[in-house]
Amino acid sequence: MGRLFITIPHRARTLYHVRYRVAIVLFIVALLQQHHLYFVSRQSLSEKYSATNFDARSGDLQARYWRPDDGDSRFQHELLANREDWKLLGEGFEGKVFAYEDSVIKTFIPGRSPFRNCAPNSATRWPTEIPASLRFGGSSPMDDIGDEASNDTKTAYNGFLPVKAHFMASTSPGDPEEWHLVTPLVTGGTLVTLAEKHSTDQKAKAYREIDALYRPAFNRLLENMATFHDAGYCHDDIKPSNIFIQDGSQWVIGDLGNVRETSHPYHSSRIWKENQQLADCRANDVVRALQSYLKFIQSCMVDDGAFNTALFEGEEPTSKLLWWTLADAPGMSAEQLRQRSIIEHPEAAPGREDAKRFPAPAQSHTLLRIFSKRVATKLAAEHALMTRMDERSARLWGLVWLFGVPDPGHCGV
Repeated sequence: MGRLFITIPHRARTLYHVRYRVAIVLFIVALLQQHHLYFVSRQSLSEKYSATNFDARSGDLQARYWRPDDGDSRFQHELLANREDWKLLGEGFEGKVFAYEDSVIKTFIPGRSPFRNCAPNSATRWPTEIPASLRFGGSSPMDDIGDEASNDTKTAYNGFLPVKAHFMASTSPGDPEEWHLVTPLVTGGTLVTLAEKHSTDQKAKAYREIDALYRPAFNRLLENMATFHDAGYCHDDIKPSNIFIQDGSQWVIGDLGNVRETSHPYHSSRIWKENQQLADCRANDVVRALQSYLKFIQSCMVDDGAFNTALFEGEEPTSKLLWWTLADAPGMSAEQLRQRSIIEHPEAAPGREDAKRFPAPAQSHTLLRIFSKRVATKLAAEHALMTRMDERSARLWGLVWLFGVPDPGHCGV
């Protein structure tokens, strides 16, 4: 065998050794890169799933966590006794959502997504949405629940839904207990369902009519968001499906499971930056709120071609509002956007009198020009109004499928 190798020309043997060594070097570099991505991904996931500090500006919040009251116990017993009558509204990776009479019951499946916060006076964790809802929506006294059910007048929720009950219970004998969060049922649905209603209406409205109809509700939403931000917190997941419709003039911010304080490490994490979120989470909430509102208007249209075209012409109030906001996005506040929204009201005359105030709208990407102008404009509008957040890359490189999400640590009693 050795003789055969000796018969190979010296130059060929040299190339063989070079290729072999290059392959080893590339393998080592790839291994080091994989280790680097593993550690930075695990770190960013650890930052995302670290606890929200609700004690930063709320010294009396501890007393609101637990409400040992006979009315609570009766209400909880009634809910569980009538579990078969719960109507499934939807389900996802983290749990399920049910409706029962005038209540919405949200369940959280243990182990699916880590519970970030420690439950008070306990060694267990609970979903961040529960303390966040108590912090901003408050608790609804059981005495008031019966009054609401028998009263035709609608209760104002001040931008956030109150908590009717929260408890742990098993779905069936032998199953592990799950956290349950109970809030009032908002019959208007979300911006998504409201848009579906308008898009199937026989008397279709133009986008300016939709804007005129709902701009006051959007402005009030910004007021509530300003209060939220002034308290030192960000929602971090503003999107059409998380804005609930109490009525035509009152919208409610829901799904507070991603609420974090403004100084939370997630806001400077790799995941946050890779998703091109703004450094100031408050400005990020505001921009996402406007994108959600404009996405809602777009979804109301049977044919969104006129809306998409107007969005990039920069002359309509909705268009000017978007590009003005994006131009000043890093320092944008909810109150600033609300004031500008009042100026750029739906009845305002179209025009580019503010052309020097903000840059011209971005044109469609060059690659999109392989499509027709209509399709390219639609794709560009979809991109401009996108509110998606993605952590799949971090989960892949962090080997979450093998090791799970980083453990946030133990809770002390």
